[in-house]
Amino acid sequence: MTWMDQARAVIKRYDSETPGTISLEDRKRALRKLCPPHFRSTSWGRKVWPKAVKEYLKRFEPVAKSDAAIPARHLSPLERMMRRAGQ
Repeated sequence: MTWMDQARAVIKRYDSETPGTISLEDRKRALRKLCPPHFRSTSWGRKVWPKAVKEYLKRFEPVAKSDAAIPARHLSPLERMMRRAGQ
């Protein structure tokens, strides 16, 4: 079992025990406290845990507007040129 698999297992267990009505900030706070000691005490664990948390929290973040929804007058000249080139 890899470090990422262990982190995902801990987060999955947390997710199964947590009601779906908890806010994003409360989830972040709980996951910070939930981080196992061996993840905090090693450099590899300190790299893997945040990646696993970010992967998990991505489901709960609000949906961002797509770049296509931004009016052209709000773009810089370079961004307008890039948009035209992509069409």
